[in-house]
Amino acid sequence: MKIVIAGGQHEAEYIVSMFHKRGNKLIVINPSREEANLLMKREHLPVYIGLPWKAHVLEEAGAHDADIFISLCDSDCDNYACCVLAKKLFGAKKCICVVNNPNNVELYKRLGIDSVISSTYLLGDSVRNESSVEDIVKAVSLENNQVIMIDATILAKFKIANKKIMDANFPKYASISCIIRGSEVIIPNGQVILRPKDKLMVVCSPEDQKRLTAFIKQEKSEAELSSEAMLQIQNPAELISPEPPKAAEKKESSKPIQPSSEKKVEKKAPSPAKKAPAKTSNPKRKTTKK
Repeated sequence: MKIVIAGGQHEAEYIVSMFHKRGNKLIVINPSREEANLLMKREHLPVYIGLPWKAHVLEEAGAHDADIFISLCDSDCDNYACCVLAKKLFGAKKCICVVNNPNNVELYKRLGIDSVISSTYLLGDSVRNESSVEDIVKAVSLENNQVIMIDATILAKFKIANKKIMDANFPKYASISCIIRGSEVIIPNGQVILRPKDKLMVVCSPEDQKRLTAFIKQEKSEAELSSEAMLQIQNPAELISPEPPKAAEKKESSKPIQPSSEKKVEKKAPSPAKKAPAKTSNPKRKTTKK
């Protein structure tokens, strides 16, 4: 992969070392001779000295058709000029730049820069997402804010709690990537029941983030909560009651075996009574003697 790195100081050294180890083709341009000498000594690769926002410098450095063009200059305007020049005149496929002013992040994106990075902007976004822990919903931006991953914990009061995914009427503009239940990771399908304390990892577009969050946080009415509470009280009895009858049936089915054996004993018992005629034979003998 061909990567052009323009400007920068310590961050340039870090990025150069990271990509250099992976065997990429690097073209490094730096307006400072001092920084260029440090990069050459530490990374053992050529560094072109010049202003990267000028076309002849990019031409001499061979910055044509770069897969990634990274601008790390001190000035936001210089970074914007470098990226526009690289994209429009030198055919860079993807341009990335850093900015000091967080307000320039959205502005430069609208002006055609593929990725704009601001440490202040990222810090504020991170703090905002962490502060939403109280709301049980956190969001992470992916692919330069083109995709949002929402981490939502289901509460018992939410409408989707204790429902199958197919019955929860989940919006079509969002997709549940996985469900985390304790230490278990569940790949969802329509038959999976959403339990309280489950963590949903849901993917959507930035435009749909607010309405998806509102859908997840919809709460049940008091009537639904009371009826669900009644079911929770009744269900345990219903689950336990079928088992004793089965045991009783087994006992009843075994009882008929015992009487049958007793009857057999009773039939055998009368057999000695058949000897009774032997007693009646004595009077007959007495009559024969007379």
